[in-house]
Amino acid sequence: MFKGLRPATLMLLFIALALVVAACGSNNGADNAASGSPAVSPSAAATAAQPSSPSPAPSEPVTLEYATNASGGTLNAIKAIAASFNAANGQNITVEVADLGKDFNTQMTARMANNDLPDLFSTGGWAVRRFGEYELPLNDRPWAAQLKNEIKSVVTDTAGNIVALPMDIDISGMVYNNALLQQLGIAVPETWEQFLAACEAIKKAGKTPVGIAGKDSGDVAGLIGRVALSLLIQSANSEKEAFKAGSFDWNKYAAVTDFVANLKSKGYLNADYLTADKPAVYAEFAKDNVAFAFQSNQTIAEVKKLNPNSDMSMMRIPVSDTTTQPFLISGERDSIGIWKDTKHPEAARAFVDYMARSENVKAIAETYSIPTALNGSEADLGDLQAAFNKFQDASVSNHFDREYLPNGMYSVIGTTSQGFLSDTMDAAAVIKTMSDEFARLTKNG
Repeated sequence: MFKGLRPATLMLLFIALALVVAACGSNNGADNAASGSPAVSPSAAATAAQPSSPSPAPSEPVTLEYATNASGGTLNAIKAIAASFNAANGQNITVEVADLGKDFNTQMTARMANNDLPDLFSTGGWAVRRFGEYELPLNDRPWAAQLKNEIKSVVTDTAGNIVALPMDIDISGMVYNNALLQQLGIAVPETWEQFLAACEAIKKAGKTPVGIAGKDSGDVAGLIGRVALSLLIQSANSEKEAFKAGSFDWNKYAAVTDFVANLKSKGYLNADYLTADKPAVYAEFAKDNVAFAFQSNQTIAEVKKLNPNSDMSMMRIPVSDTTTQPFLISGERDSIGIWKDTKHPEAARAFVDYMARSENVKAIAETYSIPTALNGSEADLGDLQAAFNKFQDASVSNHFDREYLPNGMYSVIGTTSQGFLSDTMDAAAVIKTMSDEFARLTKNG
């Protein structure tokens, strides 16, 4: 079992049971659309999901806005599921997917301030801490009994309300090109000393040690978040309690900026690290030109599209010394919530229940090559299944920003890190900005 997750059997994490997802739709909403599937008791979990019966037509046609920050294959999967739902419901209910991309946080923050949220929205890892007070409880949904223990607590608030449907469990570390490492005779590193030695050997071989999509602030934030977890949390001198108490000495954040500065100065980053986007990094991985990336498993799926023969895998995040162990990150990735003040709660529930169907949960999880969040839906993890099996006892940490920083800090990490990479901010400016924003957002939150 992954350490740090709630107890559950390994089989529940990686080999899902069969799932029946149905909708029982309550009648306390503003419209009368029933759920998209027949109701089933939790004891029927071993039965394969059956096609839903048609939903009774709302009194008037309903259009639902679904705002998401999903990208790549995940966004495509969401759009396909919405199109299938729309086709099944004829002219009665239409779900319109709003692809907000990198503007998601900004737009959702503004809409929360105005109490005017989309009917449906991705929760982006913040189902409880950020969006909880705006979401409709979903405890009565038939799929609620199928939530895996590892993810149920992440989408359940302190009152015991399940506030979002999670489709998958975000278990990741870093990704690496196994073919390139084997070609160069390099073992998968477990410490940063080993990692830097590997980078030097890869550079001397004429390859790129680390691929960064610097054009994407989220990609840079992913790099910083992983390094910060390792150096500041998963270390012999952990600052975990200081972060949680709000007393962290931000001068110690220099360990993170120093690490990034070293990657730059040693020439371990891709030459276009300031302007490259994620597809550009995927393309170089597909050509076996890049060895490592501080990215999620979605990278592997995207590279496979470009080169089906690529040999990539997931590795644990290295640590600074041998007194601690390399670790993985886990938590919420793709989840959907319903705005509590939507004018069409029953129609929204019908769509969420449709999303919870076995085949749809599977489709979403496979875009990131991660396990599903519902028992009864088995994702094909492909080559990564061996990695998940290998790391069944690995230590697991939540994301750095989600557990140790106030809401709003993720974007600060991204912008300050981009500034640091481009030399428009020095380390002192980065540290001051992080410290100031930590204090401000903690006070406001």
